Amino acid sequence: MQEAVVNEWEEKHAEELRQKHVPIAAYWFDHNALITILFNTASITIPDAERFVIRAVEAARPQVTEPHLEAAVQNILEEERAHARVHDAYNEYLARHGYPVAHYARKVQKSTAFFDRHCSVVTRLALCAMTEHFTACGARQILDSGIFEGRGVDERMDRVWTWHALEELDHRATAFDLYRAQGGGYGRRVWAGIMASAVMLYIHFSCTLSLARKQHLLWDRRAWRVALPFLIGPRGIYYRFISDWFKFFLPSFHPNTFPLRNLLKKQLHHYHIESELVAYFRSA
Repeated sequence: MQEAVVNEWEEKHAEELRQKHVPIAAYWFDHNALITILFNTASITIPDAERFVIRAVEAARPQVTEPHLEAAVQNILEEERAHARVHDAYNEYLARHGYPVAHYARKVQKSTAFFDRHCSVVTRLALCAMTEHFTACGARQILDSGIFEGRGVDERMDRVWTWHALEELDHRATAFDLYRAQGGGYGRRVWAGIMASAVMLYIHFSCTLSLARKQHLLWDRRAWRVALPFLIGPRGIYYRFISDWFKFFLPSFHPNTFPLRNLLKKQLHHYHIESELVAYFRSA
């Protein structure tokens, strides 16, 4: 991906909020409590999942000989390290506001440590390919379906998630291509896809429900009435996510054929804005 231009209005507005120390609202997604929790839960799981990808890619790197794949490896390592840094700051902000970040981060750490100990590099790359597909499914909703558009979303959070989504669009095929270059086949990909999905969905849903219960939202009918159209309606997050997730298991699947195109033409500076994004959470 070439360097995209900065959306100057969004950058200026987000920076004004930071400099004025305007707090990020507890429910920053259009005052929607459950959807905000869903995104915050995703952030909790991201840093250690990104570090798992980094370890697997670095383990495979000595066997890479194709120049285009060498460049892709360097690119994904830079981007995943940046993602981990930003979401570490995001999660520190959540912890300061009472989210049980450490508890659920440890679940991710234990799961990835198990895979590191007991799986070959090829299998770990297959697990990473599914992890990257999960994030691509989320990125599609931000870049193509426009779930942040036309709603009262804190500009800082919009920039964080849009930046992350754009970089996922950039490197979505790297782990998959490394897996195939290492001789990985369809059967192992299916097994790894099921295993990675089971772990990620278990942690995601247990964390989301725990946070909803902690904030007295689990049995709040109004909160669910507002959130359900975003979750399971015909254009809901989970409704679209399930359809996109299933594509990974098709024999003909390749990440570059997955319909993620940035139809909204979202633009942010591609690299080196991590410090700007981290600062949002340090001053919030």
